[in-house]
Amino acid sequence: MPRESSDVAMTDPTAHPDAKTEMDELLAAYLDNELTETERSLVETRLAEDETFRSRLDELDRAWDMLDALPKADLDDEKFVRTTVEMITVAASQEIQQFEQQRKRTAIVRQVGIALGIVALVGMGYMLTQWRLNRPDRVLVENLPVIEHVDELERVDNIEFLEALRKEGLFTGETSDAS
Repeated sequence: MPRESSDVAMTDPTAHPDAKTEMDELLAAYLDNELTETERSLVETRLAEDETFRSRLDELDRAWDMLDALPKADLDDEKFVRTTVEMITVAASQEIQQFEQQRKRTAIVRQVGIALGIVALVGMGYMLTQWRLNRPDRVLVENLPVIEHVDELERVDNIEFLEALRKEGLFTGETSDAS
């Protein structure tokens, strides 16, 4: 397809920092007969004046000729399409398997995380309960029977009598084996 004449300024090798690429593009378009008459005339004028430009055109022309000399691949279109579709099918099924495995791993990690979270909450609840029970109030609760009868117990002069009452299990929570 011929270029518009406004593209000539953009393909000028001296106007762009990557002059070699621009020059190659311009020469490739010249070789492929894709330039307008104005562009073609400008290129031919430059070819007549610039040895470097002309050498590059010869290099590109030889490269094109060598590419044309390469043997053409003989492709059986039906076999090529079938093989390509099979490769795409295999690749898609592998992706699906990887996705399913990843999904299963994610579900397992999520379940383990939830289980660990529950265990952590139960452990924290147990520790909080133990902390609450070990507070000084617990000692008071344990000694409540004694506290309730402290007035009567103060009247007892004989400590052996109190020891005997304790061994009898009179005080709540104590047994006769406790020392």
